[in-house]
Amino acid sequence: MDEVHRALGVLFARLGIDQYAFISVTGCVLKGSPVLVSNCDERWQALYRSNGYQCIDPFIRRLRGCPLPFLWSELGSVSLGPNELAFLTCARLHRIDTCRGATVPAHVRGEQVASLHVCQRTDNLGAREIGIRDAYLLSGLATTLHLRIGELSGGCGVEPLTCRERQCLLWAARGKSQADVAQILRVSAHTVRFHHENAMRKLDAVNIAAAVASASALGQI
Repeated sequence: MDEVHRALGVLFARLGIDQYAFISVTGCVLKGSPVLVSNCDERWQALYRSNGYQCIDPFIRRLRGCPLPFLWSELGSVSLGPNELAFLTCARLHRIDTCRGATVPAHVRGEQVASLHVCQRTDNLGAREIGIRDAYLLSGLATTLHLRIGELSGGCGVEPLTCRERQCLLWAARGKSQADVAQILRVSAHTVRFHHENAMRKLDAVNIAAAVASASALGQI
């Protein structure tokens, strides 16, 4: 997991974004307390886990009715209950700027399974504004994080692909049809289809494109 933290630290420093938090909200990486990967104040992270804040986090609650990335500034205080308002107050006390941030859902097989949250620190008044374009650009990262962290935590391990399955997916990623791949690998189209279907099953993918995306995110191709 240290490798993930280092990579995220470098990436967000380049983007001019102070803080990040990846939170699993459902699916195979959520068992009891939430999986939380973040560079936010460690005391805040401990509070989030121990108090089950994922249940009252207004940003996560909004995700249930909004499958698209959104800016925190869009969250109107009028619609928030007392627990949610208390949550935001507590977050600000831990230097999380609840007005300058964004939430990005992670989608796998069409199901929202986790979310990536980014924001600036309250004491960094010169930090740039985080825009909706930033949020959409981070969509792919959110899904990749879900797959990678799930693999590292052992919560949703994926059966390794065989060499031939990786080859067939790699050629598919390059735009080759099953007939093309059969010619390249000097096997029958039926054999290529067999390997594609096996890879889809292992990756729990609904089609070849989804299998390619998952295998790429997991570093298998």
